[in-house]
Amino acid sequence: MKSISNSIKEKSNVYFGWYALAGVGLVQLVSNAAGSLNLSMFVVPMSDELGFSRTLFSGAVSLGSIFAAIFSIPFGLLFDLKKTRQVLILSVVFMGIATFAMSYVSEWILLYVLVTITRMFFSTPMMVGGSIITAKWFITNRGRANGILYAFHSIGMVVFPVLAGIFIVHYGWRSAWSYLGFIVIIIALLPSLIFIYEEPESLGIKLKNYEKVKNNLVNFSLGEAARTKSLWIIAIGTGVLYFFHSGINTHQAAFLQDRDISLGLSSLVISFNAISTGLGSIIWGLICDRVKIKYAFSGVFASSMVALLTLIYTFDVYMAILASIFFGFAMGGMLAVPAVAYANFYGTDSLGKIRGITHPVTTAGAASGVMVSGIIFDVYSSYTSAFWIYFLMSIFMLFFSLFLDKPRNEMN
Repeated sequence: MKSISNSIKEKSNVYFGWYALAGVGLVQLVSNAAGSLNLSMFVVPMSDELGFSRTLFSGAVSLGSIFAAIFSIPFGLLFDLKKTRQVLILSVVFMGIATFAMSYVSEWILLYVLVTITRMFFSTPMMVGGSIITAKWFITNRGRANGILYAFHSIGMVVFPVLAGIFIVHYGWRSAWSYLGFIVIIIALLPSLIFIYEEPESLGIKLKNYEKVKNNLVNFSLGEAARTKSLWIIAIGTGVLYFFHSGINTHQAAFLQDRDISLGLSSLVISFNAISTGLGSIIWGLICDRVKIKYAFSGVFASSMVALLTLIYTFDVYMAILASIFFGFAMGGMLAVPAVAYANFYGTDSLGKIRGITHPVTTAGAASGVMVSGIIFDVYSSYTSAFWIYFLMSIFMLFFSLFLDKPRNEMN
């Protein structure tokens, strides 16, 4: 495959980093087979047929997040050993197989095993690994590149729930899972083999704009980074955002159906969420290239507040679409802003280990958010109390984020 990559490099006038970005972008696109929005399409049909409660279904997602947290540190070490390409390729293969195998679920134990596998590869290798590759190929346009990366992810947020809804309605949920498994392999495996390389040096390419900015670059070791308050502000803030994300997205289709919005219309509403996330990630990426990270980060929480208020007072499809657009825009910031912050603040030499040690905070948020929403629904037969909790947390985090400043690296 490297001969094909070298041929593209030699014949094209386009910086190969954009091809690498397309490769990791397609990996993130298909990662949505295990994404919260796609899983939300299966909650009602699988629960109705198999007798699963929503708390039981939420527990499978949470267990996957726990295993993702456990394995984030070894995956981070692999990233810094320059094995990100291999990890991403294997992640696509395992994601496709496990997604297909979801069609055979009949007992809760198999549900937990397969959701754990897909969520584990979705969380760290596919999401974090893609952003690390992007950070190594781009310096001056890092915000824009990360915005485009997560726009790919957002396309998957549209494609997979919509396809899932169509397949479920026409063929049933079991066939839907098997079709989605094939789609994962078809879309991402070959491009990842051809386009994804660890860094420009892997193909004998000079890093674009390196000479212009080399005197301003920083590289923290894991120990140095861990002693800065900014690292933990980013980690905690990202964890809280994922707490919102999983607590809302995993239950979104069920919430809308509880508000008398049909499965078909729920799929349409969710597609607006995904489109808005894609546009939002690009906008937030551009913002990161132009303003201080702390203002971008606090802006994401301000957007979350607006989205949550709109969602709480949603009782028809039009309000649902508006809430979905606001929430998607905020989630675009959740994806793009932390990825840029980690790379800009701490460099790329130890970025895998740094992301590996902080990612458990993110996965803890994802694991607990989905459980909080599920438990509150099972107790009160409503998600409203959960959404009010998320709103109050957004207010606190908006001000907390303003303490985020770029740390100084005395070694540099």
